[in-house]
This record gives sequence, structure tokens and C-alpha cells, in this order.
Amino acid sequence: MSRASTITMTTDVVATLKAELPELALITPSDSNFDATRTFFVKRDAVPSAIARPQNVEQVQDLIQNCTKNGIDFVIRSGGHDCAGRSQVAGALSIDLRDIKHITISADEKTATVGGGILFRDLVEALDARGLITPVGTVASVGYVGWATLGGYGPFSTSHGLGVDQIVGAKVVTAKGELVEADAELLEGIRGGGGIFGVIVELTIKVYPLKELFTTLLIYESSDLKAAWTNYGEGYEKLVAAEPLPRALQLQPFGIELPGLGKVFAVGATWADADQEEGKKWFAKIAALGTCIMNNPEPKSVAAFTAFNETLVVYGSYGQSFTANLNRYTAKTAEVLAKYTGLIPGGGIAFSIHSLRAPAENEKSVFGSRFDHLMLELVAITPVQELGAKGGEWARSFIRELKESDPDNVLDSVYVSLMSEDDLDYKLAYGPYYERLVALKNKYDPDNVFKHAVPRLQA
Repeated sequence: MSRASTITMTTDVVATLKAELPELALITPSDSNFDATRTFFVKRDAVPSAIARPQNVEQVQDLIQNCTKNGIDFVIRSGGHDCAGRSQVAGALSIDLRDIKHITISADEKTATVGGGILFRDLVEALDARGLITPVGTVASVGYVGWATLGGYGPFSTSHGLGVDQIVGAKVVTAKGELVEADAELLEGIRGGGGIFGVIVELTIKVYPLKELFTTLLIYESSDLKAAWTNYGEGYEKLVAAEPLPRALQLQPFGIELPGLGKVFAVGATWADADQEEGKKWFAKIAALGTCIMNNPEPKSVAAFTAFNETLVVYGSYGQSFTANLNRYTAKTAEVLAKYTGLIPGGGIAFSIHSLRAPAENEKSVFGSRFDHLMLELVAITPVQELGAKGGEWARSFIRELKESDPDNVLDSVYVSLMSEDDLDYKLAYGPYYERLVALKNKYDPDNVFKHAVPRLQA
């Protein structure tokens, strides 16, 4: 949609909202800060009719009531890292929650209540100041609510659980503009179903005592990528067969291109426990699964950890992400991982492998992949526009070859949060929880008012 048509379309929306909600902060395409405010991690041509920046829950209620009454199409933005660009909808009003970022830590320091637009950065800084953590991902500018409610993998996935397992309470603005405290049934849907039932304006989450993460980046000699991946995969499987890995240990292997080193195999390792000497021993065990040329363990606050990773992210990039869930490391899988490390198109495109080990049971959620697995994340995203399409071709070919060469090792489920609608089968993604999720959608949003939320189910 062109800027001119968007401005024309905006006139009625802005006039209506300004007349009925005069205190609401509205940014229109003619405003100088419009482009900067609407910038997302992944760039799309979808220009909103305007951007609303509610400052409190009451303004969110007023907005939803006004939109439904006047037939104004809208989409919710909680952070801006949807790797498929689904929170960018051409011609829709963008309701940007990032100013609703309050955090209150309970007196017993076991829970925190956070606003619906809070980013990792603000959350972890507040918790760091109190010697506390909660599971988050790796990049400071990611919106917490979207990440947590759709699953939430990260350095604490095995030690403390997924993001979805931290949610103990929620406040939601419904299609009628009513503010409700989520009961057990609605919480079940939010844990995996995200914002498809209403606008999540507040979450109450678990927090834990921990001063800092212990981290290292292990870089392996990679002149023979097949040997590097195969040695790691075989060594890892032997290690876990011989003894349970400590829950504090989280491993994230990468196929990545690094300055001065080229395309390499590396492992980001984190240790989420105060006993850092034990963590150092385990880092050494993982380093020994190949010819390790770099291993520099260091303690980092979660704020510092996510802030550093933020420096690796370029807002306004091109492309999208893809995922595939794997059962384990096998020789055939290692061969494909090595091949596509060597075929990385450049421009920062990379892949990594998250893991979930011995996940806690949580029948009061609809998150589909609650079993031991490896989650392959293909980041076919780059600031180099001409590489965007090449990255997509690389990723799709990567997944296709995995399925062809080792079909029994590729699971049906995928990670909804990092997939585009064109590549998703929600029945497979949610597995045994799909019918429950649909039933909850039909009950809480029967008119599909929140049709642009993820997952995009038809009520």
C-alpha cells in the first residue's frame, strides 16, 4: 500500500479517534516520527493507517471499544520482533503497547507483575537490581508478552522452564473493551495461544533468585564442517546417555559466519546456577566434543547478556525465520547441518539449535511441543535487501533436505512464534492441544475481533 493511499485512509480513522479519544497519543503517516515509531525488526511494506500509543489500561479499553464500534481494523504490537511481520498489517490501526511497561515485584520476591508492552531490557534491568531473574530470550528489544505467551525458548528453558510456564496471572481487555482477570481456563489458552483472546495488558510471572548467568561462546575448528558437526552430535548423544546433563546447562549450537573465521560451527553455552566452578567444568566437557579454538567463560548479568546480543540485531532487516523440531542429533542430520552451514548466503544469515530437556508437565497450557526436542531456528533475516530472498531459498531447501535425508528425526511440530502463516499447519504445531485452543478461541473471541493476533485461527 502506498504512503498516499495510507494517508487518505488515515483521515477518517484519525478524525474518529481524536474526536472520541482526545487524550490518546496518535502518530500519523504525516508525522515526522511515524517511520521511526513503526520500525520493526523485520521490514514489511505494510503501512498502518496510524499508530496509537496508549499510556494505560483504560486507554486500551477505550481503543478497543472505539475500534469495534466504528469498524476500525487494528493490530496489536507488544514488542516488534515477529520474524514473519505478522504485527504489521497494511491499513490497520497499530495499537502499540510499548508505553505500558510497568513492573512490580512482590514482597516475597517470588512473582512480578509486568505491563503488556514491556521489553526484555526493562524487565531484566529491574530484576537484576534485586538479584532476581525470570526466563527470557536473548535480545534486549524483544517484547516479553509475545515471547512468553507463545512458548519462550532461551537460556533458562531447562533450568527454570519455558516462558509460557512462568505465567501465573493475566489481565486481558476483551473484544467488548472490558478488563478481565484471567481465570484458570483463559490462562490455559494464553499459555501457548498468546493474544488471540484479547489484549494482554498485564502478566504476573514467576521470578527466581540468581545474580547472573555464566556464559561462554565455544568456537570449533571448522575447516571440515561435517567432522565438526558430526563429532559434536555423536559426543553430545554419548554424553547425555552416560549421565544427565545438569539443568543449569543450556547449549545453543550455531552455524554462523564470523569475521576473520568464515563459516563455522560454534556453541553458545550458559549456566544458570550460582556454582560457576561446576559450570566451568561442564563448559570444558562440551568444548572437548571437538577441536575447540575459543572458550572464554565469564559471568554476565542477564541485562548485560541481552544488551550484548542486541548489538548483533539490525532493525529494518529483510527476510523471515523458519523452524523445525528435531528428535536428536544423528549422523544424517549432522551432515545436513554441516552442508547448510557451508551454504549460508552471508549478510548475517545463520541458524541455531535450541533444546528443551525434561520439560515440566503443564496440562494447563496449550503449548504443543512439551517433550524433549531440539528446535532448529533458521534466521534467514539480513539487512542486505538482495539477500532476503536468497535466505528464504536457503532455509526452505535446508528443511526440505532434513526431511528427505532423515525423515524419522524431523518432528511434525514447529515453533509458531518464528514461522510465517504460509509455512504453518496449526494442527501439527499444537498437536493434541489444537482442538482445545480452537474451543477457547470460539468461547472468548467468537467474532474473531483479534483476527490479526498469532496464531491466526478462525473462530
